[in-house]
Amino acid sequence: MLCVVLSGGVVACASADKKAAGEGLREAPRRANLPSYLAAQVKRGKFEGIVFGEGVGEYPKSERSKLRAVATYLKVGGERVILAGGAKVGSAEYARQLGQQRAGAVQQALVAEGIPPNRISTVSFGLDLPGKGGDRVEFGFVPTGEQALLGRPGDKP
Repeated sequence: MLCVVLSGGVVACASADKKAAGEGLREAPRRANLPSYLAAQVKRGKFEGIVFGEGVGEYPKSERSKLRAVATYLKVGGERVILAGGAKVGSAEYARQLGQQRAGAVQQALVAEGIPPNRISTVSFGLDLPGKGGDRVEFGFVPTGEQALLGRPGDKP
């Protein structure tokens, strides 16, 4: 079975053993077990976003120090991270696709830094990225386990 994370954290799955032409999804799409990037419990703005060049989807090596700071933070804490991609380009659909490509590129870079993929989720806002918006990927941190109940040391209630 092949599963893909779509915009908004929706997961769509399809079976590789199609019996009839035209058969696609075997299961109804389901939401990942995470709050929305815009939910109150998601901590945004803790780190600067990764800035991309205009129309570029590949991870910019010049942003490595920002990414390493986030990776270190994730290694110390038990949070999960939501990567929110944005893009300032002509059409809304292309902006969503490019935002998703950028979030995926940052996800791959975090995995290369030792962050398990199951702690990373991606979403694309395209033209409508909250915060500073634009050609960037922003970070939203989701407390897990005891942190979700007690908060992380230094977090404001």
